[in-house]
Amino acid sequence: MAEFGLEKIQVGRIAIPTDEKGKLFINYRGGPGTFHQYSITDILHDRLSPDIFKGKIVLVGATAVGIYDMRVTPFSNVFPGLEIHANVIDNILKGDFLTRPTWASIFDVLAMLVIGLALGLILPIVGAIQGAVLTQMILFGYLAFCQFLFTKYGFWIDIVHIMLQLILGYTAYTLYRYVAEEREKKKIRGAFSHYVSAQVVNEMLKNPDKLKLGGEKLELTVLFSDIRGFTSISESMSPEDLVHLLNEYLTVMTDRVLQYDGTLDKYMGDAIMAFYGAPIHQPDHSVRACHTALDMMSDLRILQQKWKEQGIPMLDIGIGINTGPMSVGNMGSNIRFDYTVMGDNVNLGSRLEGANKTYGSHIIISEFTFEHVREQFLCRELDAVKVKGKNKPVRVFELMGQINAGPELKRLADMFNLGVTYYRNQLWDRAMAAFTQISEAYPQDEPTYLYIDRVTSLKANPPPENWDGVFEMKTK
Repeated sequence: MAEFGLEKIQVGRIAIPTDEKGKLFINYRGGPGTFHQYSITDILHDRLSPDIFKGKIVLVGATAVGIYDMRVTPFSNVFPGLEIHANVIDNILKGDFLTRPTWASIFDVLAMLVIGLALGLILPIVGAIQGAVLTQMILFGYLAFCQFLFTKYGFWIDIVHIMLQLILGYTAYTLYRYVAEEREKKKIRGAFSHYVSAQVVNEMLKNPDKLKLGGEKLELTVLFSDIRGFTSISESMSPEDLVHLLNEYLTVMTDRVLQYDGTLDKYMGDAIMAFYGAPIHQPDHSVRACHTALDMMSDLRILQQKWKEQGIPMLDIGIGINTGPMSVGNMGSNIRFDYTVMGDNVNLGSRLEGANKTYGSHIIISEFTFEHVREQFLCRELDAVKVKGKNKPVRVFELMGQINAGPELKRLADMFNLGVTYYRNQLWDRAMAAFTQISEAYPQDEPTYLYIDRVTSLKANPPPENWDGVFEMKTK
């Protein structure tokens, strides 16, 4: 037995390599029975030719299982101890020893560090399947390298620790990422489920890369709706009835926003603010907002009929829609924040909602929204206005219905657009004739009477030569 720390045992001219503990690694030739075995009975009864043993090393011992001289080897868990000695002698005679080089321990440590670093850098940026394939490639590559050293040079390199590192490392990271993703999904679902549809939430969870919670500037469409004369209505009802009425109304209107995958920004008393195009990109955000507005008006008419039958004051609403660049993201304090939109185009949308009071309309969209939806919806130009806080005029349109809403609605829009053209060109008599004809054919059309009053006033008091037909709104 060699002393601890020896690298080899010298036996005559033969140097037998050992590991750092002075032990020999056996290069097994195969499983049990690799070396010829003969029964001692056959030798004692001269049943074997003496030439069989001539020039051979003969080991005498027991190989029966019942003798309990059995050992566990890489080839079998029931391996005769005597045959182990035969393998050792064969190794010494042929000199093809298995060795664990002195640098093996350092190599093991470096391999674990390098592979661990590689997993740490690569696994976070690939998916679970790609990570599994990569881990297997590293594992089989390392095994192939160790097998090459083993078969070519007889070097034994530890593979167990690397295998455990790869398997446990991948498994641990995958579990960690699963838990982290589930926690993030729960956070996203909790944060957004109250103001976006379940479909949008699911899309966000499937593709979190599409979600940018930080502030950014995007082209979006904003929608504002508000109840007309809500203060006077609220004064005529008990608090309980008022809350019930408002909740019924807001539920129906909110369902329409979510139906078209809009984001419910907030309730402002009886008003609703929503936007489209974020947090999930929607190239048709303007169209979605217009569909929402038209359906909100249809639902309101059903509610009005129900309220009339119940003797409840009927609510009426105005809706404003605008499209343009807006800042969107989480805004607020460190304690409480909302996912919302801000900017001049948001304010314009709010102003357009209020403009319905002036024109007696229900849905007003800006020229910017109109350019996106003119092929899908029937609109008529109401005016060119300067809203409060803005110097540049904006053309505003009334959203009347789908593009195929019917010949009567199309006729009204065409007649009204013609009258506005006469009005802008200061052709007062033609404008008056056009709007008078509309009032006779469509006596409930409130914007027509607004223009009749304007034409009457301007005809009596002509505007200056540089008059551009822009109406300046004094209120929000």
